[in-house]
Parts: sequence; C-alpha cells; structure tokens
Amino acid sequence: MIQSITGLANILKLNDRLFINALENITNEQAKERLSEHNNPVNWLANHILWGRYEMLDLLGKAREKNPYKELFENFKPYDEDTVLNQIEYIKEEWSKVALLISDALETVTEERLAEEAKSVTPIGIPTIFGSLSFFVWHESYHLGQVALLKKHYTAEPMKFF
Repeated sequence: MIQSITGLANILKLNDRLFINALENITNEQAKERLSEHNNPVNWLANHILWGRYEMLDLLGKAREKNPYKELFENFKPYDEDTVLNQIEYIKEEWSKVALLISDALETVTEERLAEEAKSVTPIGIPTIFGSLSFFVWHESYHLGQVALLKKHYTAEPMKFF
C-alpha cells in the first residue's frame, strides 16, 4: 500500500468493524423508524453508507459493476418512505463483500491514480481522486456516527469498538 493512503485505509478498516457493530441488535422494524420527520432511519443510513463504499471503489478504479445503490441516492435524493430499502441482514452480507473489495483496492491504488482530476469537487475542495476519497471516508464516518447514535436509542447499547 502506498504511504499517502495509509491513514484513510486505517479509518476504513476501523469502519469495517464499527459498521457491523453499530447494526448489532437493531431489528428490521427499528431500522425503518425515524426519530422525527427530519431524521433518516437506520436502513436509509446503512444503504447510503454502502452506496458510498461503491463510489469509493469507482474512485479507486476498481468498480466491477455499476453501483447497485446509485438510483437510491442519485442527485442527493433524500429519504422517501415509499422506497424499499434492504434489510439489516442483507446489508451486513453486502458490507462484508464490499469491505474486502475496498481493502484490495486500497492495496493496489497508485499515486498516479490518486492525483488524477476527480469528476466533481467535494466540499473538501481538493479536485483530485485523493480529495474525493478523503471526503467519502469522512462522509462514511459521519453517517456511521448517526447509526451508532440510533443504535443506542433503540437498543440502549453503545456501539462496541471491538
């Protein structure tokens, strides 16, 4: 792995574990609930985090297929209660697959790839693949924190780090 990406890779590796831990003991019914009309439910957040992982694969040049979550979140599409979202067990299975793909992609990405101009500029403001990847890692961690908060609310259990 190239040195410039080690920090991001370490955060993603930690998130691999935390994502599964944050979903532990949340039921499918709880995952559909919203605390208010201004919040996203767990299943929307978890599917959105998976969307982000597929976007990262694309950034790293390792997208094997079209992002299966693209239509759900295209053009910053907000939560819609009529949208059918994947349930917790499926999300966990999908996460295990994409986590391995991300790990492989991080091991093989080159400095040249990271320095390429990104298709769009993220709020980080760095117009490279590395800048976009950095934003997506932050974005994943942000939403993972939301899932952890909802886990505590629904299960009275904190998200475990180990």
